[in-house]
Amino acid sequence: MAPEEQASYDASFRDEGEYALWLKPENEVRDILKRIIDRLAEEYDAPVFEPHITIASGIKMPVDEMVGRLESVSHTVEPMTLYLEDTDFRDSYYRSLFVRIAPNDALLALRERSLREFRLEHGPYMPHISLMYREMDSGKKQQIIERVGKRFDLVFIPDKMHLVRVSGPPETWKELLHVPLVTP
Repeated sequence: MAPEEQASYDASFRDEGEYALWLKPENEVRDILKRIIDRLAEEYDAPVFEPHITIASGIKMPVDEMVGRLESVSHTVEPMTLYLEDTDFRDSYYRSLFVRIAPNDALLALRERSLREFRLEHGPYMPHISLMYREMDSGKKQQIIERVGKRFDLVFIPDKMHLVRVSGPPETWKELLHVPLVTP
């Protein structure tokens, strides 16, 4: 049996900004989504970012404490398969254009455990992967959906949780570390 991967990060990093917990698709699913994100960013003068599902955001605490809490959460994860579904949009910068993720018990339990561990409160959860951050009218967003596709029948199995500094604009976001998801 291989030794368990340990979280490692630059211990001198002491930025006390705002952080989020992400799951990120890998391999082919990541490549497909990243090409779309990059193309839309270029066409519509929008920021470039990594495809991800936000599990929790608004985390503000010392880095060492965040790392310990993340490791605790990552060791209580039920196996999950995530299914991408319909493309949609909202009148919200960070939900401008996105692909819905089918909620499942394991994903929702991970979110609840993360909120408890990081002492966060959030409203209703709509798991999704954003394709573009930009304000524009709904008619234009509908045209973009027609072009990129109304539905993404893609599947991925996350195996890491990522701690990302999300203070500032998306192009400045930076991953501090990732930890493996460990099934109890």
